[in-house]
Amino acid sequence: MVLYLLLLTFAITILIAITASRFLSTSAASKHRLPPGPKPWPIIGNIPHLGKQIHVSLQRFSHLHGPLISLRLGTQLLIVASSPAAAAEILRNHDRLLSARYVATIVPYDTAELDRKAIVWSSNCNNDSWKAFRSMFRNQIFSARAIESQASVRERKVAQMVEYLDGKLGEPVRIGEVVFAAIFDSLSNLMFSRDCIGFESSSETAKRLKSLIWRMMELGTKTNLAEFFPVLRKMDPQGLRREMFRCCNELYSVWQPYVTERRERRRGRERSGVEDFLDVFLENGLDDDQIDWLTLELFSAGTDTSVATIEWAMAELIRNKGAMDKLREELKSSL
Repeated sequence: MVLYLLLLTFAITILIAITASRFLSTSAASKHRLPPGPKPWPIIGNIPHLGKQIHVSLQRFSHLHGPLISLRLGTQLLIVASSPAAAAEILRNHDRLLSARYVATIVPYDTAELDRKAIVWSSNCNNDSWKAFRSMFRNQIFSARAIESQASVRERKVAQMVEYLDGKLGEPVRIGEVVFAAIFDSLSNLMFSRDCIGFESSSETAKRLKSLIWRMMELGTKTNLAEFFPVLRKMDPQGLRREMFRCCNELYSVWQPYVTERRERRRGRERSGVEDFLDVFLENGLDDDQIDWLTLELFSAGTDTSVATIEWAMAELIRNKGAMDKLREELKSSL
């Protein structure tokens, strides 16, 4: 009898959820006049329609429903533009209205805090903090003059990488790890005027940094139920947000001593002699939380995509001997 009542209660709950989902979906669609798209399933929306190759599914949807389509991923609405004209409407003609970023649930800070200290993950691209950060990066960090003055750092790191690979001639090498070390240390020299990893990776700090960065990349690509059902955000059923928070704090602990040391040196009016990103941050009055998060954004943006691109390019060159031979000839003729 008890089992029967439990099953009946469960069935009624599911029925109510399905009915509510259909009602809300219909109401939202009629109210907002959404673009066409595949009919969503109750509760889970269009998630089953995406399949394993999402880009192929989106292309198929665009052929069926047009260049601008709407999808429901759980309770979340997603609008997809798949033609140059539709993309231009979003990115160029209405960019002021749409120039904001969806903050992923896995990011372990609330929106108000991110808007105060982030530039990549800020949800509002028109607030005072974001404008100040943009001006600082454009005029002091990524200006033509600043980039030109940093050329020697990049050249030195590339030379060190080539020297390291030359010493490994005939041995198997994890090219992704080598490139990661070169890029990360290039950034750390621009940021703090010192290496954080090194190519040999013999120190515990280097091993910890690598594992933390790769772990954060892995967490960022995991399917997160809370993304599709925001009601689960505080519960964090998979523990991904808590794990990301732990990784962030461990990374902060690596460079926080550098920040503290630099602050004390500046109070004593001792300058390092070479102005780096940290000096720029301190000159602009950033607090430690802002420095930590902006540094994390710089390292994450500068390592993830670059390493993945080079690693895949090397894999394709190894598979395609003709392309490899052509590239070697081009390098010989230009170097």
